[in-house]
Amino acid sequence: MREHAIKALMVAYGALFGALLIDGIVWPTNNVNIYGISYYLVHIRTFFPLALGFLICIGLVIHVGRQLPSDEQPFRTLRTSFIAIGVLMAGIMLTPYTWNTFFNWAHMTLGAALFVIQLAVSIWITSRWVRVGINWSMIIVQLVGGILAMFSLPDNGINLLMPGEIIFQFGFAILLMYSLSRLLTNLPIGHRAANISSETTQELPSPNRSQLHERQPSS
Repeated sequence: MREHAIKALMVAYGALFGALLIDGIVWPTNNVNIYGISYYLVHIRTFFPLALGFLICIGLVIHVGRQLPSDEQPFRTLRTSFIAIGVLMAGIMLTPYTWNTFFNWAHMTLGAALFVIQLAVSIWITSRWVRVGINWSMIIVQLVGGILAMFSLPDNGINLLMPGEIIFQFGFAILLMYSLSRLLTNLPIGHRAANISSETTQELPSPNRSQLHERQPSS
């Protein structure tokens, strides 16, 4: 379960950052520093790579969340948080800020909620469950990215919205993968055995009639 979860998260965030890299190569523009990552979602030539990256990231984050144990902490809270993060990312993708005032405010509200939940999860994990230097460092990275993004919003004076967003998400991704790796390593043996048993049961093929016939002793 541990290796599967970490690989899934690596693919999820690799897809998101990879899509941003592709869009940056296809259409290098300073407007992303003013309007952020979402600028690429409101223009047709950059929409599809980033939308695909979003969908892969959303699907895998929710998938990992649903695989976590639901009967004990910190996995119960992480399970809910992963699903909430996926839903908020989907909401951001589906609210083009250029359509009208309502969509613009909805888009900004969903984006702010995503940042708050991710930072809260990071602080909660680090302060209660995985108290290591790398996690505190990644929280500082998130704060730096969040401050850059916040002061880059319209009329706030600087134009570093996309770098701020990327820095924040990078810090969160590293903290999440490291923490989950540590937490799943320390998962009680009973949970690990149950997961292995479940996965093994799903992989075993059911015998066909001829195989059953061959196994019956002759009288």
